[in-house]
Amino acid sequence: MKQTRAQRRQMQKIAERVDRVTQADRLFFERRPDRRHRVRLASQAELEQCELMEGRPTSPPPGCRVFTIVRNIAPGARLRLYTYGLEDAETDLSEAVALAIYEAAATPKTMAIEAQMRAAVEART
Repeated sequence: MKQTRAQRRQMQKIAERVDRVTQADRLFFERRPDRRHRVRLASQAELEQCELMEGRPTSPPPGCRVFTIVRNIAPGARLRLYTYGLEDAETDLSEAVALAIYEAAATPKTMAIEAQMRAAVEART
């Protein structure tokens, strides 16, 4: 989907807000080197970014919220997926539960993107 100039400017503003959120993900994994997965509430900026990229609103069903599932591929390389969950769902999850949620949400396209990211990380080292 080709974006207008105004949409590109809006995307840049949103990207700056999303960057602050993803820095929190970075800190999470730095403090927990034993973790590779995290589930948290999606930020408003992430939802706005998804809506701009997909051209449609990300409206969860009643009683649900959008959650972000983060996989730490390597330092500086994280992949985010989005899923719906119950409004009062817990986000303080174990690695095993966060991994299971990631695997349930991942698609073949997700796995291909992850493989490309891993190859890029390995090429850097």
